[in-house]
Amino acid sequence: MLFSPAVDLVLVSALFAVITQTLQSVLTNRKEIRENQKKMQEKNKQYRELMTQGNKANPQELERVQKEIMELTTTSMKSMPKMLVANMIVFLPLFAMVSQTFNGIQVPLFFPFKLVWETTDWLWYYVLCSFLISMFVNQVFNWHLKKQETKTGNATQTAHTQ
Repeated sequence: MLFSPAVDLVLVSALFAVITQTLQSVLTNRKEIRENQKKMQEKNKQYRELMTQGNKANPQELERVQKEIMELTTTSMKSMPKMLVANMIVFLPLFAMVSQTFNGIQVPLFFPFKLVWETTDWLWYYVLCSFLISMFVNQVFNWHLKKQETKTGNATQTAHTQ
């Protein structure tokens, strides 16, 4: 341990989150995934609207929208096996080492969780920190991707206008 179990687990969670997001950036096309998600939201909205029509809904239209949703889902899931294998290769040894280091240690929780439980097992503390930090790191990666997209979009517009 470098500092205290709580601080060390936060650092480990942050490191794992950055590694996961980096692997995801390398192994998947985030832009394509985000576009697929937008298309799926639109199709799901369209499907819900058709379902609210009840008996008036066209069965062929419902079937077509369902088929499109399934195709988008399949496309989105294609990169999952690569991510799963890469994460297992990277994280199983690292997590085994972390587990051995923190085995049996109780970690004090931070506010507001401290109001409910004073301490928790290291694994639950890690899960909580990992969840919170991963959300933050994911937002940073998405912000960076959007920033790059706007730069390339602006550069493309400038090139076309000249």
